[in-house]
Amino acid sequence: MEMNFDNIEVDINPDYTMMKKVKDKLYLSQEQMDILKEFNIDYMQYNNLRELILALEELYETSGDEAINNLLDILSERDYYENYNK
Repeated sequence: MEMNFDNIEVDINPDYTMMKKVKDKLYLSQEQMDILKEFNIDYMQYNNLRELILALEELYETSGDEAINNLLDILSERDYYENYNK
C-alpha cells in the first residue's frame, strides 16, 4: 500500500516554538510555557533551566505523565548542549 502525503498540511508557527527570554537565564518557547501552565507550574519561580528540570523530574516521578516526560527530555537535552563543555 502506497502512502500519499501530498495533501498533508503542516502548520509551522515559529512564534510558538521559538525560545523567548522568560527571566535572566531562563528561555522557553510559548509551547513549553503552555504545557507548564497546563500542569499549574509557575515557571517564573525558577531562575534557570536546571532548576525547572529538577522540579519537572519530581513531578514526573509522582505523576508519570508522558507530556511532562517529553518536555523533560527536550529541556534536559537543551540544558546539556547549552551548559556543559563537550
